[in-house]
Amino acid sequence: MKIALIGDIGLFGKYTIQNPEIKEYFREVSSLLKKMDVVIGNLEVPVCKTEIQKKGKSAYIKSDPENIELLKFLNITHVSLANNHVYDYGKKGYIETRENLERNGIKYFGIENKVEFIEDSENKIALSGYVCYSTNALGYLENNPIGVNELDFDKVHNNLLQNKEKGYFNIVSFHIGEEHIHYPNINHIKLARKLSNEVPYVFYGHHPHVLQGIERYKDSLHLYSLGNFCFDDVYTKKSKEPLIVQKKINKESVIIILNIENNNVLDYEIVPIFDNGTEISLPKNNVIKEKIKKYSSYLDIKEDMYMKIRMDILEEYLNSRKQLRNFNWYVKRLNLDSFLMIKNAKNNYVNYKKVLLDKL
Repeated sequence: MKIALIGDIGLFGKYTIQNPEIKEYFREVSSLLKKMDVVIGNLEVPVCKTEIQKKGKSAYIKSDPENIELLKFLNITHVSLANNHVYDYGKKGYIETRENLERNGIKYFGIENKVEFIEDSENKIALSGYVCYSTNALGYLENNPIGVNELDFDKVHNNLLQNKEKGYFNIVSFHIGEEHIHYPNINHIKLARKLSNEVPYVFYGHHPHVLQGIERYKDSLHLYSLGNFCFDDVYTKKSKEPLIVQKKINKESVIIILNIENNNVLDYEIVPIFDNGTEISLPKNNVIKEKIKKYSSYLDIKEDMYMKIRMDILEEYLNSRKQLRNFNWYVKRLNLDSFLMIKNAKNNYVNYKKVLLDKL
């Protein structure tokens, strides 16, 4: 069985069916993905018509239901909804998303404790997904009847063990980490490795919107972040300038092709992709592979050294963001959304510590 894993999918901006060139834009990667038995992506947008936003975020993104045609064109068979944007348009947008995917035959997981199972004559695969409290998502499942699966260590651990006991190999989608940083949080590395001590699985990571390292650990494969598959600049109503601009590092990504036999990852292939503004191409050089090799090499250095290197890079990025903030920037954010963001962030950190950090 050949399973392709791709990065963050944002069907908005220029990546919509309204763009008359969009299928040509995706043509090369579509041809590759159509050779796969299964294609899995992180659908980072609610697919809905509603315009009512859920309060408490700095930016909202969504996609029109007609853009599901592009998922089909790309042969995307399964999507994770465990991310920090699927609830941007509240309960109504969330339910519309679920219904629109079902109506179009796209399988989904990562919400409402839903696990998607795939079977053929030789393999049994279980797909599950979780979003970390550190991403400050909205609509966490917790004790609610609907919502996105929160990353609770015990919950993930128990689910993996149960699937293994039933004869399934686990591929787990983790929406986790800090954005625009090539090196994962040390606690998230510990999470990946601790789970691997008991259960062989694939750690399928996203949220940073850039590439991070890859490691084989025991019988598991850890893909800390695959970066963006397609994601446009993000705008808000507060400014004519984009809140988030997609730079070169956001446009370099990979498709990971897993070759699974008898419930084992026999091998995997790294296929670099690059969004050059006119198409998502498959570069023939090794530039992106060499960068992944560099990011991966840092995963093996001593913890204190790794943390210092990563913190220096993180502080440099945060300082560059702060330089964009002036008096008007702060004035525009004196509103209910900003208050709710701060309140949610505090609550999310308490939960993050309780259900993840304290368990590592």
